Amino acid sequence: MVELDFQIRQGSYTLDARLSSTDQVTGLIGPSGSGKTTLLMALAGIIRPAVGLIGIKGGATFFDSGRGINLPIEKRRVGVVFQDDLLFPHLNVRENILFGYNRTEPGLRKLHPQEICRLLDLGLLLERGTGELSGGEARRVAVGRALLTSPCLLLLDEPLTGLDVRLRDRILAYLLRIKSELSIPMVYVSHSYSDILAIADSVALIDVETDSQSRKHARVAALGHPYDIIAEAGKIASVGPIETVIPGELVATDPEADYSVVRGEGIEMHVSPDREDSGKQCYVTVRADDIILSVGEVPKLSSRNVWTGKIGKIERLKDAYIVTLDVGSEIRAAVTAEAVRELGLQPGKTVHAIVKAKSLRAVVLGPDTG
Repeated sequence: MVELDFQIRQGSYTLDARLSSTDQVTGLIGPSGSGKTTLLMALAGIIRPAVGLIGIKGGATFFDSGRGINLPIEKRRVGVVFQDDLLFPHLNVRENILFGYNRTEPGLRKLHPQEICRLLDLGLLLERGTGELSGGEARRVAVGRALLTSPCLLLLDEPLTGLDVRLRDRILAYLLRIKSELSIPMVYVSHSYSDILAIADSVALIDVETDSQSRKHARVAALGHPYDIIAEAGKIASVGPIETVIPGELVATDPEADYSVVRGEGIEMHVSPDREDSGKQCYVTVRADDIILSVGEVPKLSSRNVWTGKIGKIERLKDAYIVTLDVGSEIRAAVTAEAVRELGLQPGKTVHAIVKAKSLRAVVLGPDTG
């Protein structure tokens, strides 16, 4: 939901940002030094472009050099979450998240502290100092502080960077909850394409060229659905593991069994056991290279998860093929060229997707220590 057409010049570096997106979450990826953070800072009003236009489609205009418009930072109502969190160390959690809220005009407050504390499970953290927080807790507080300004646009700069896999999955789950329950448009910057695939509705690729005089020229080279431009993304950035994140509800855990059951839309998943009570919201992550495909009769296997569905499309990615399947929920499997040929894989074909319970990473949302 952003409209950008501007140029930034900084010494020997030039960024041409031309981008028009109507999607709720627009991802932004490019090589190191290409200008991803620079673009966010221009959106926030920290950097002023040399010329051009910045605004929300159908909404406010932040910058328009032709009309002499350049809204100051505080007038743009843009929430920003930086990679380093930048919490105020002299304030506790409650005071941090209320910092922007108390400075927002009452008539513009669309989100309230109780709602954000519920969304991000911050209730048990409110009286803590920032030095008492884990990395995951600090990131959630930073997100909560940004949301309580009731922004018309949320900017996320590498929000999963620096977190281990468990905390990365957990923060991603909270971001997906925010996307589902709030209507705030987001611009999500990451160096990890797998992170962007999990949340973005469209992705903009920033490419950068260096001329013979060491001058850098960066530009938005492509914009499209994350899976439609995955091959182009692989040319300018590391794609990494392809993952699918499936929302669901924890419905059962047998303390004597080796799995819990999560029910998603059209799919039931057996995951590693969880001690949480049933009925809680859950997000399950499965890597494409952990999925085995089979054709013909449903196989009898020790694997807890055998899902039957039809192939939607098959895409080439370097030395692998990404197969999109509808098994009730949409998932993606990574297979070799030999597997595509020998199994006769093609759009519309019925296949079975097989994955071990221990290969599914589940995050049950609720207060925790991470």
